[in-house]
Amino acid sequence: MPVEKHIIALLEDANIDYSVVEHEPVYTNPAMAEALGVSEAETVKSLVLLTKEKQMVVLVMPGDKKVDWKKAAAGIGTKKVSFAKPEEVLEKVGCEVGCVPPFGQLTPLPIHMDKDLTKKDYVYFNPGVHDKSFKIKAWDLKKMCKPTFV
Repeated sequence: MPVEKHIIALLEDANIDYSVVEHEPVYTNPAMAEALGVSEAETVKSLVLLTKEKQMVVLVMPGDKKVDWKKAAAGIGTKKVSFAKPEEVLEKVGCEVGCVPPFGQLTPLPIHMDKDLTKKDYVYFNPGVHDKSFKIKAWDLKKMCKPTFV
């Protein structure tokens, strides 16, 4: 099942309201925010990271934030993290870097989330494709992700 269809099924099974916004393909959070006409802070950045122990994890954060590598590593419980290679992300998650969704149910990867995301009313994330974004309540994102907060 394609990633997008899997996300729709998860949201509908959980009775979570969402809307789909189609736009030109975007590959960065600034471009996504511009295409949607929202602030970059309302977009979700889902980064697939590799720990020093070679475990893949997903770090979910507001689109306007930069990774603090030391804090991310400490929050995840390791000494060092780095970006996973694009080909590893595609194999493990089923989509390209730049449109990784924030849901752990799609893969066995642990989800770590920046608490600032839960302070928003609504957030937008890519559902495994570059030309669509899903809009949901930030609280529902937290509920669906079941994250560890960092």
